[in-house]
Parts: sequence; C-alpha cells; structure tokens
Amino acid sequence: MGQALVKIVFSMLVRVLTLPLRILPVKPNRILFTGLTGGKVYDYSCNPKYLYEYMREHFQGQFEYVWAVSDIEKYGFLKEEGVRLVRHFTVSSFPMLLTSGVIVTNGSYAPWFPFRKKQYVINTWHGGGAYKQVENGRPDANWATRKRAEFCANNIDLFLASCRIQEEKMIRETYAYRGEVLRAGTPRNDKLVRGDIKDMAQRVREYYAIPDNGKIVLYAPTYRKLQNPVVVDSDELLKQLEKPENRTEWFFFCRYHRYQGGDDGLKVTGKRVVDVMDYPDMQELLCAADLLITDYSSCVWDYSFLGRPCFLYVPDKEEYTAKTGFYVDLEQWPFDRAENMETLIENIRNYDAEPAVERIAAHLEKLGSYESGRCCQVLAEKICEQGGVENYGGN
Repeated sequence: MGQALVKIVFSMLVRVLTLPLRILPVKPNRILFTGLTGGKVYDYSCNPKYLYEYMREHFQGQFEYVWAVSDIEKYGFLKEEGVRLVRHFTVSSFPMLLTSGVIVTNGSYAPWFPFRKKQYVINTWHGGGAYKQVENGRPDANWATRKRAEFCANNIDLFLASCRIQEEKMIRETYAYRGEVLRAGTPRNDKLVRGDIKDMAQRVREYYAIPDNGKIVLYAPTYRKLQNPVVVDSDELLKQLEKPENRTEWFFFCRYHRYQGGDDGLKVTGKRVVDVMDYPDMQELLCAADLLITDYSSCVWDYSFLGRPCFLYVPDKEEYTAKTGFYVDLEQWPFDRAENMETLIENIRNYDAEPAVERIAAHLEKLGSYESGRCCQVLAEKICEQGGVENYGGN
C-alpha cells in the first residue's frame, strides 16, 4: 500500500501547489510526450517515441513538441530537433505539464498528475496483448492501488488498446475506464506488423558488432521477486545452439526488466552474456533477435508479429500465478513452456516453425488483435482534431 498511497497523497499536494499555474492558457498545438519513469529509465522509448517520430516527420512546423525526461543532457539530439525538454518530477516541469494541449504517455503521470479538463490525455500503455495482470487487478490489490487506478481512469481521455481482450479485461474491467478507446494497435508495433524492421535490426547488430552470419538469442524476463531463484545457464544454451552441424555463432543477449535488482532471485550464468540493459529501444532488440526466451512478459505480443521462435522459461509458474495472475491463462499462450533448463533446450531443439506460426496466428485472432500497422497515422489524426490542425499531412 505504501507506494500507491504516497502517489495519491502526492497528487493531492500537486493539485494544491499548481493552483496558481492553472490560470495559464492551454496551448492546443503543444504536445508533451513522456515515457515510463523509475527503475532503469528508458523514458525516450516505447509508444510515445514512435508516435513522436511519426509526427516529427509528417507535421513539420505544425506542433510544438515537449519531452519530459530524467536526464536532459542525454537527449541533446532532441534539442537539435527543436524539442523542449523538461525534467521529470520537478516544479519547473509543471508549467509544461499544465499548458500542453495534448499529453502522450505510456502510463507515467496518468495515475497521479492532476491534468486539466481542457487537456487531451492519451494513454498509449506499455504492454501489448492480455497477459500478466496489472497491479490493481492482482489478488493482493488493496484500497490504495484501486484508488490510484480510479484516478488514472478519470485522468485519461483516450486509451489505446492492442487487442479486444486487453480492452475488455484490463482497460474496462481492471481500470474501470469508461472513456474512448482507440482500436488501432500500438505505435511501437506499426513497423513490426508491416515488416519494416531491417533498419531497426541493423542498428542493434552494428551497436554490438554482431557479424553478418551471427545470430542472437534474447533473454528478456519480466519483473518479480522470487522465493526460489530462477537461473538461466547461457553457456549450456549456446553450446546446444552452436553444435558443429549448425555452423552458426550465437550471441546471448540479456535484458532484465527495468525494476529487476540483483537480489531479486533472477540470474543468468555464463561467460558470454551480453548485457543489453543500456540499449535504449526494446523494439529494436526484438527485431534483431533470432530467438526470444522470456517468461510472463508482454514482449511475446510484440515478438509474435515477427514469426520467429519464442520460448517460455517458467520454473516459478505456480508462485507467479498465485501472486500475480493472468488475463489469459499461461496454458493458452501459443509458445512452448519449460520449467527447467533441460526441457527448455529440448523445446528449442524440437522447434517446428510451421505449426508454431499457425498457433500464433490463432492466438492473435482469439485475443482479437487490433494491431493495424498504421496506429501512428490514426492517432495523429485524432491529435490533429484536438489541436485544430486542418491540413493533415500524414500518409
């Protein structure tokens, strides 16, 4: 309850502190973007990043762009593009937060910042599909987390949905959101759905100097604190992938969740692990990966559109199910599951692409995928309506 209660009290305090600023006019054509905060920060990322890049290209001179970030010095390239930068959670950021006609977030600020009625707040969310339950929908949810969810729902004017089940279970049920839902997918998956990923993958391969004939296995687990440790033996995995008959060099990339700490019971062993925590864009890592290993992470949704091998390593399945729970039961996910390293390696060895792709297609249909490959365009049109831009330049 502690953290959720602090945010509730903080939001009330901010409402009082910002009263004098509420006389400032809201500027319809000012758009403020913000990504997730806290943990290992990637605040210029995810859905807001991809929407911003689309609008920067198609609406030159028509909007004023603002980004709220943790480290202003890290984003000098945005300044060069004419973007105004403000630092998260500072009093100096409040005027921009309260005068931007459009706010684009993927969850940050929506649960606690008291925006004004004249502002148009868009929650693009930060996970696709309908997999692990969000905090206020879990078995141990308390009054404070539910109150924060209520505040969040009342604070949003448009919520993006990646699929029908997410809209029904998470957006409508867990958040009790009654406003407008955009059923066009997610900005960060537009290029994945269209297959326009070559440049994204190449940036990763060049950054980590992966040879042309090299292949990448990406391990990307979700966050949790474990009673019993979960250990991944990367050396053994690479040994199996690099058998002489395969004639391929593999690289093991590891990307923990941004909140994951070294003492939380999740560990990768091995001499050839490439730590990709500092890489700024998860979508590009997915595009570069030839094989994905995860557990309960919604990155399986994004990766599904690439049609590549994906495997679940879930030794703590019972513990995680009891603590967190799922919108769609784990047994219904279209990926091979393993509760030990031997089974995981066996699943990889026996992978058959054709039935695997068919299972994924059926899964996307069952969840009612809204991913269209053109979410950025559709969302830009909505923003233009709010900002009064008459000459729409998108395509």
